[in-house]
Amino acid sequence: MKIRLTVLVWSIIWLVVNGCAGKGEVIAVDIPIKQVSAGALSPRAAGLRVAVEPFDDSRPQKARLGVRSHLWGGESYFEVPDGSSSEAARQALVQFLNSKGWNAHMVRPGQSLQAADLTISGHVLALSVDAKSLVGSTKLMTASKMVIRAVNHADDSVVRMTLNGAGSDSVFWFEPEDAQLLVNEILNDSFNRLLQNTRVEGKVLRLREQAG
Repeated sequence: MKIRLTVLVWSIIWLVVNGCAGKGEVIAVDIPIKQVSAGALSPRAAGLRVAVEPFDDSRPQKARLGVRSHLWGGESYFEVPDGSSSEAARQALVQFLNSKGWNAHMVRPGQSLQAADLTISGHVLALSVDAKSLVGSTKLMTASKMVIRAVNHADDSVVRMTLNGAGSDSVFWFEPEDAQLLVNEILNDSFNRLLQNTRVEGKVLRLREQAG
């Protein structure tokens, strides 16, 4: 009897916390995730030098990442702290490339290009994370789609690629970090496909030949 009573009490607490609390609030989602040690993610002197320009964003809601639907009605909203999801995606790409040994840096609007072997620009078509509270769990869904354009300075050749990503997860007790981890994981998976489908020849980026 005590076990059943304990389960009932915790179920009521869960329903109150996950179904009612926080409706209408803005939930901050860090993209990229703040790292404890930035040294491992700093540009590498020997790596391919990459200038990453500001990304375009064609999404209707440019600041908002998505919605958390509460069990008993009402919604909360996922947003990046600085309000620009496309800028967050660009920062995530720079961090990812540096973690893989490249020498990437962000180019600010109106800033002259530093010495670089490659200039990357991007167009964000989709970037979202949503959560839906259910009885006993919360389902998380995320999706991303962006077009990457890389220009080689050595010969002015261009590499274009569309990066798609999607994923889902289910948690019993929802925390904002759950959404943050999922969307960053999907972004990094997309960026990893950029490396898998290209190769570096000297200081030039090339598409890998697809197997017939």
